Amino acid sequence: MRTQLLGQIITGGVAAAVAAAVIAVPQAFSHKEAPTAAPAAVCVYNWYLSNSRTSGTATIPAFAYGNTPMVPLAGNWDGVAGDTPGAYSPDDNKFFLSNNFNGGVGQVTIALGTLGDKPIVGDWNGDGTDEAGTYTPSTGTFTKRAADGTTTTLAYGTPYQTPLVGDWNGDGVDDVGVYRAAQATFDLRLADGTTRSLVYGDPYWKPTAGDWNGDGRDEPGLYNPANATFYFRMSGIDPTETTEKIRYGDPGDRPLVGDWDGNHTTTQGIIRS
Repeated sequence: MRTQLLGQIITGGVAAAVAAAVIAVPQAFSHKEAPTAAPAAVCVYNWYLSNSRTSGTATIPAFAYGNTPMVPLAGNWDGVAGDTPGAYSPDDNKFFLSNNFNGGVGQVTIALGTLGDKPIVGDWNGDGTDEAGTYTPSTGTFTKRAADGTTTTLAYGTPYQTPLVGDWNGDGVDDVGVYRAAQATFDLRLADGTTRSLVYGDPYWKPTAGDWNGDGRDEPGLYNPANATFYFRMSGIDPTETTEKIRYGDPGDRPLVGDWDGNHTTTQGIIRS
């Protein structure tokens, strides 16, 4: 899987080109911005990613990619190594995908969705490569785009929920789900069409999903924006709950998770603008 909660050149109503901007790794998180190697008039999202679920320090050199109002996201776009950055522009309904952590310009642009759609990302066929998709809040409909450009749709849950994507049962194929914020409930659709519901965390925290322990299954997670803490539900969709947590970044940062080093384990990151 590769996460939602979801940045590169950034075409679409913003600019036709942008200089890459790479930021030095911070020793500690701070709202003071590090100096850039080159002016970045468009790339205003700064990414701080860690390959360690238990460390509060970024391990990948920070970089700039994407801008407001884009939605940052991550996925394994080329089927090689791990997850890398992307962004979705709600202005023109386009995905901008990068296969590296260099910032600046992405390699792939995909047009998908209509006004009001939210981006999703998943491995829809189990080939190890993530593809784009969208969620239409007004109808609760997931649209999955295959590599050849064809799409399939699935309505799940009730309208205006938070969409989720993950391999909940470890079969190598990502399925959908929704998060009901007021009830702090994850409703996860399994491959056979049944639903597993889990109450986890506090209402209105930000949901995530990833394979926290490398067992081949994606598990629910949460981010508490008030104290910049990630929570990982290590027990997956099993009834017994075990949780780990890590403080990472600062309150007000935007959370993102991914398998940044390709070791089949998902870790945390934040986006700061």
